[in-house]
Amino acid sequence: MNQTVTISFSALTENIKLARVIIHTFLTFRGVFDKDIFDTELAINEAVANIIQHTYKGEPKYVVMTLHWIEPNEMEVLLRDFGPKVDPSKIKSRELDDIRPGGLGVYIIKRIFDVMEFRDVAEGNLLYLKRSFIIPPKKTEE
Repeated sequence: MNQTVTISFSALTENIKLARVIIHTFLTFRGVFDKDIFDTELAINEAVANIIQHTYKGEPKYVVMTLHWIEPNEMEVLLRDFGPKVDPSKIKSRELDDIRPGGLGVYIIKRIFDVMEFRDVAEGNLLYLKRSFIIPPKKTEE
C-alpha cells in the first residue's frame, strides 16, 4: 500500500531527532532491515542539518518533510525549506582524504540514496531523495 506522511517542524537542531524517529517508525512498519533504517536516518539527519546550518544559518524558520512509500520497496523523501535559493552546482562533499570534522553530509546522502536532486520551486528549495530497499520476507506463523 502506498502511503504518505508529511510533517512540518521548526528548523532547530533538536528537531532532527524528531525527523529521525518518524523515519524510523515509517520504515519499521514496512519491514525494512535495521541497518537500512539507520542509514536512511543518517542521510536525512545530514540533509536537515545542512538546511538548518547552511540555508537558514540559524534563522527560526521551518522545514517540511514528506515521506512517500511506493510499493513494493521504494521511498521518496521531499525536504522543503523556505530559505535563499541554493545553487546545486555548488553543493558538493569535500575530498575523503581531507581528514577533518564535517563536510561529508552530501557524500553520505549520495551513498545512501539512489537519487538526490533539487527540484525547482517558486520559493526556497526542494530536495528530492529516493531509494529502494531489500525487504525481508514476512515470517509466517506455523
